[in-house]
Amino acid sequence: MNTIILIYTDMTLEEFKALPKNSEWDQKNITYVFLELYNAQPEFIALRTFVEEHAFGFGEKVFYPLHKMVIESLPNDIKFLEIGVFRGQTLALIKLLSKLCSKNIDVYGVTPLDSTDGHWESDYANDVKIIHDKFNLEHPTIIKGLSTDTDIIKEAKDMYDIVYVDGGHSYEVVKSDLSNYPQMIKHGGYLIIDDCANHISGCYWGEFWGIESVSKAVDEFLPPKTEHPNFEYIGNVIHNRIWKRLK
Repeated sequence: MNTIILIYTDMTLEEFKALPKNSEWDQKNITYVFLELYNAQPEFIALRTFVEEHAFGFGEKVFYPLHKMVIESLPNDIKFLEIGVFRGQTLALIKLLSKLCSKNIDVYGVTPLDSTDGHWESDYANDVKIIHDKFNLEHPTIIKGLSTDTDIIKEAKDMYDIVYVDGGHSYEVVKSDLSNYPQMIKHGGYLIIDDCANHISGCYWGEFWGIESVSKAVDEFLPPKTEHPNFEYIGNVIHNRIWKRLK
């Protein structure tokens, strides 16, 4: 008989990696566990409540503890890059985690700061400022432009501990981002990609599993669908998926 996983108040990335993920029941268990991890952190609830009440971001609340696990697995000095910032939810989360995990995290974001990719009109630079000021967080470094532009790729070029890809969702843009940004990850660092779990085992009704064009591009580039000498697949939390750079 299947039994639901008991409540967790903490979990390491290695423990998450070891969880079974191949069936619908496995995926429901993972979502349940990460919801409990989210609910155990009042700071997560405060940030996400603001995001939802003011339309400051998308994604799932269960992604918050996933980022926390990744950051806790890394050394004290961390560089984080997000491709596709929108109104600053993830950048603010990472700065919040800098406090919660007692880590020094330099946070960068590549974004056009406009309505590119179908978003509504807004003063996106001010939006990023608002959410960071609201929670008394140090402001991130914004690299203004499209992730596919040669000049922006050159400006962003560095070595990061975490690269989070959530930019343009067309097949061509995702392929471009995967050609350019994963190589900027340090050995032992992590690649996290949003909206790309359409083809994983165990998808169950009632959740959003991704965007077909994004999943197609990711599955053509990374394990477990496509072998890649530099990346090991760790797993997914709904439509966020994570890989570790090996070399």
